Amino acid sequence: MDSQSAQALSKAQALIEQGDCAQAKIILEDALPADLDNEDLSTAIGFCAFWKENLENMENMTALEQGELLTNQWNRFIELVKRICNPNELTIYAFKKGIYTLALDKFMQADDENDPTMRAELCRKKGLCKKRLGDYEEALELLNKANSEFPGQVMILAERADCYDLCGETKLAKILFREAFFQDSESIELDNLDSPLIRGLIERVQQLGYTGHPLHEWIGAYGILLGVFNIKRPLRSQEVGRLKQDIYAKESEYKDPSNDSEIIIPRLLNLYLWLLDYYLLSKESMNKINELLLKIKILDPAIYKEYFSFNEQKAR
Repeated sequence: MDSQSAQALSKAQALIEQGDCAQAKIILEDALPADLDNEDLSTAIGFCAFWKENLENMENMTALEQGELLTNQWNRFIELVKRICNPNELTIYAFKKGIYTLALDKFMQADDENDPTMRAELCRKKGLCKKRLGDYEEALELLNKANSEFPGQVMILAERADCYDLCGETKLAKILFREAFFQDSESIELDNLDSPLIRGLIERVQQLGYTGHPLHEWIGAYGILLGVFNIKRPLRSQEVGRLKQDIYAKESEYKDPSNDSEIIIPRLLNLYLWLLDYYLLSKESMNKINELLLKIKILDPAIYKEYFSFNEQKAR
């Protein structure tokens, strides 16, 4: 890249960080004719066009709607970036800083809600922005505040876990991820999770060929099978009762051929694995443990084999 192109790209990146994609696009387009083979310039122009259109579409929206559009479109933008061979990392960082700074500002403007549920959601959204801007401690404070407003909400649990791992609190992260994927894996927005712990698990499960809703369910099951979600807690008696009821209901669903077994199988396995952990922690009789292991073997022999393979390796 010649010096003029480098200067133009640097100026454009500074403008993008400030959220001014339109002016950045003009600077890049002015520089391109003198360096037509420069892929960093041409790619950045395309990225600016993407965000310029989105920013123009925001004009008649509320602050909350504007913030949501920006964070939702970021995931589309990342899909666009993945199609590019060796995209300029400084340019991508500039967009990340610019878009999430702007989104955070919009969510701050919307922070006048009296509804605790909405306050929790706004805290979660602001926490996401802070996390993407690298302010992990502040993000965690916002997410913990969201949890105090709306305790136990699954996406808040998952994003708290994400921040705990990014802050080096891996044990807490494992506990919360395990809870979140057990409670309602389908409602977790995987694209909003960034920590090495969960990204590594997601990639491993994707490599097995799972996508869509089954992917969410298998993350919960494989998190236990692969020892990623290896921090466990004792279950209260009412939780055990509910777990057994859920197992009975899912077993009934599985027997009905009209139901989606691609979703039911990993969900039922997850339930079995939670009950198995309870049996092992509470030192239940071997008869109960063996009965449950047999159910796992009948439901999915490959998973049964993998469970024992992993535990044998762990014991060595």
